[in-house]
Amino acid sequence: MTCILDTNVIADRIRRHPQVLARLTQASEAGNVLGLCDPVRYEVSRGLLKVKATRKMRFFQEELIPLMDHVALINEDWQAAAQLWATMRNHGRQFSDVDLLIASLAQRLNAVVVTADSDFAMLPIKSEDWRRSE
Repeated sequence: MTCILDTNVIADRIRRHPQVLARLTQASEAGNVLGLCDPVRYEVSRGLLKVKATRKMRFFQEELIPLMDHVALINEDWQAAAQLWATMRNHGRQFSDVDLLIASLAQRLNAVVVTADSDFAMLPIKSEDWRRSE
C-alpha cells in the first residue's frame, strides 16, 4: 500500500505523537510506501523556517526525509487538482491547493492519504487519521 503523508502527519512525527509514531513504524515494517510529495515538503519546511526551528529542520531533512519515498507530481495531477478545485468550489467548498494536489496524487496512485484533516473525507479518495488508535 502507498501512503501519502500530509503535512500534519510529518509535524506529528517531529513532535513525537505516540499514535502517529506507532502507525508509521507499523506501516514501514509492513513494507508500505511512505510517500512524501514536494507540496508537503514545502509546507513543512516553510513552517519550520518561519519559527526558526533549526534543530527540527535538520531532523526533518537528515532523519525523516530519507525514510520516505519521494512521490512526484506529474502534469495530470495538476490538471486533476484544478478539476477538483472547480468541482468543490461549485459545491460551496474551498480547499487549499496543497490538499488538492495531495488528493490528485493519491487518486492517480490509488493511495491512502494519511492526515488529521477531516476535509479530505469530502474528496473522492481514501484517507486515514493515524492520530487515532486502530
